[in-house]
Order: sequence, then structure tokens, then C-alpha cells
Amino acid sequence: MNRYILLFILVLSEIGGFSQSVHTNTSDSSAKFPKKYGTFEHYAFVLNGKVIGQEALVNNLQAQLNNIFPYPLTLEGQSYPGAVYFHSEQRFAPPVGYADQPAYFINGRQVSPYQIRLTKMEAYNHISKSTQDTIIDGTQYRGSVHVDSDEDFFADRISLPDFIEKYTDLSPEEVIIHWRNTQDEYRNEDDIGTIIGNHFPLYSFKIRDLSVNKIEVDRVRFAERERYVIHIHDDSYRQSLPKGTLIFEDPLDLNTVYPCYLSDFDPKDEQIFIRPEVDASTYKGLSFYLKKLSSTTGIPLAKPSSTTKTDSITVQFIVLKDGMITALESADLDKPGHEVILTAFKKNACGWTPAVQGGRPVLCRRKMVLFYSKDQKGDIRSLDSLKYR
Repeated sequence: MNRYILLFILVLSEIGGFSQSVHTNTSDSSAKFPKKYGTFEHYAFVLNGKVIGQEALVNNLQAQLNNIFPYPLTLEGQSYPGAVYFHSEQRFAPPVGYADQPAYFINGRQVSPYQIRLTKMEAYNHISKSTQDTIIDGTQYRGSVHVDSDEDFFADRISLPDFIEKYTDLSPEEVIIHWRNTQDEYRNEDDIGTIIGNHFPLYSFKIRDLSVNKIEVDRVRFAERERYVIHIHDDSYRQSLPKGTLIFEDPLDLNTVYPCYLSDFDPKDEQIFIRPEVDASTYKGLSFYLKKLSSTTGIPLAKPSSTTKTDSITVQFIVLKDGMITALESADLDKPGHEVILTAFKKNACGWTPAVQGGRPVLCRRKMVLFYSKDQKGDIRSLDSLKYR
């Protein structure tokens, strides 16, 4: 279960500070405008595994930017404040993050494999997938995954091309993006950031409470032309919540019907809390969750005008450390419609946030009672209220 604790911690990628600083958190866009361009001062340039002079890069027509290591290091016996890696041979090319991934869509709009993990799974209504390869804008994807969500993911976000044009004096055709976090400590290779050389429209950043902390710009002279490397220091880089990390780990194998319900979880060696310091709860409260159950079952919330009788179903389950649920059961399955309701709880398992004890996510057991109205035949006519027990 340590993987769940680790996954609960936001994945961070740290940065250094050797380029020209051009941006601080302020609503004044003119203060964010880059005025100076650095040239990776004193950084090592490494081509195909060997240190070269910066000016030597122009002699290699096939050289491509590989990645940037913005921390002190020693190469070939000499110390550098950082290094810029290039390759012209495939064997020196970097591993591709989320290689062979499907095309991801949130509410009909394509997003990158990184940013699908930033969406709120608690707000998901439906997930569908296709295993058929698809080509979009000349890029081949291994299938596709479509998410329908109550979250308006793009409401307060700006696309990366618009972001570049608004906060720099450069056009997207001139730049390479080095996306990273704003910490200063290097712990592992994931902390050096990610190079985005194309597919800019698939990325976006928050406008309200802008997560971008700083922008820096460096110039690199390639054989064919000069390019600008924009370092975007973003607090949301590689940030992902546990459910998103787990569900999209093998996206084409995910269970689109019950994406957040684990039927084979064995909690025998885990402590299960009944009254943790912060209890597991539903996204946007019980009324919102009741609407989800109504939508899933097709049973309305408004009581019918005909004579009905109030009844209820009690369910219990375990909310895991990543917010998924398991061990859903009820002692009331002998009544009409109760199996459908239990299925609806499984389908809406993404709508939970985990319990917290001592500042850490823990397993907890939750009991709920769903009250409904039924007609003389025993058929459920409306869902009336939902309460914790």
C-alpha cells in the first residue's frame, strides 16, 4: 500500500536559476514580458554524450534538443552549473514520456497525457475508449480515451500558444518549451522537467491564481536557425492526484464502467478507520452525489404525484487512500431496484476524496443511507435524500 501513499504526494520537478529571470506572480502582463535572453551561461553543451563548445552546435544539421539539467554537475572532470543535452543519433535520443499513449479528450477537447492527470476525477460522468489507432494533425495515437466531466477544465485556463504570445515577445514557431516545477532541489531524473517541442495546443495553464511562478528565456543557435528555450516554472508541473495516476497508468485497459471501483482489493493487513480526523467525503457534497446517482440509475429526484411510500437502502464500503472505493455491500439487496442502486454507487466511485489521519491518507469505512419513494408495487419512483450513517 506504500504506492498509494506515494501517489498521494504531488509529483514535483525542481529547477535551477541560471537564466535571465523575466516573470513574477503579478496580474500586470507587462511585468511578465521577457526583456532579456540568456544563452545558458556557463552550461555544458552535450551532443551524443560528449561535451562540445556551444558554437560547435551549428556544425551538426541533425542536432535536436534532448533535455536540460538545471543543476550543478561534473562532466569529463569539469564542474558546470547545468547542462543542455542534444542528440543527432537515435541511440542518444531521450525516452519519450507517455510513449504509445492514446489521444486524450476532456469534454471533447484534446489534452496532453500530462494534463489528463490534472483533471478532477471526482467530477467525471463517463469515460469511453477506443483501441483503434487514430491520426490527429499528422500524429498517430494508440487509440483514444474520452472523458465527460462536470468540471469545466478550460474555464480559467489559457492555451500554451496563447500563453507564449501573451507573456513573451516570441511566436510559438520560434520556441521550445522547458516545463518544470519551481523547487530548487534535485532528487531524481524526473525533477529536470520536460521538453515540449510541438503539440503546444494540448497544454494549458491556469489564469486565475496562475500556477506559473516565473518565465526565463535562453537562446540556442542550431545549424538551421536560432531557437528560444522558454523555461516555464509551473507549480502544477507533473502534478497528479492518485486516481488519475492509477487509472491512466494503463489507459486502454481501464474499466470504463467502474474506473474507480476495485473489486479485488484485500485490506486484511491495513488499518481501517471508522472516525478519522478528516473523513472521506463526496465531491461537492451529498446533494451533488445524489444527482449523480439519479442520473446513473435514471430514477428522478422529484417525488411523483401519486401515492408513494418511503423506504431506504443502507450501503457500506471502504474508501482507499487514493480515493477509490472497494468492498461495497448492502444487506438490503432483496428489494426491487436495490441492485441497480448498488451498481450506481460503483459507477460513481470516482466521486470520493480519501480520509486523512495525522496528515496522511488512510483507509476508512463509510456507511450511507439512501432514502427513496416507492409505489404500491415496490418499484422505486424517486430518490429523496442521502445521508451518512
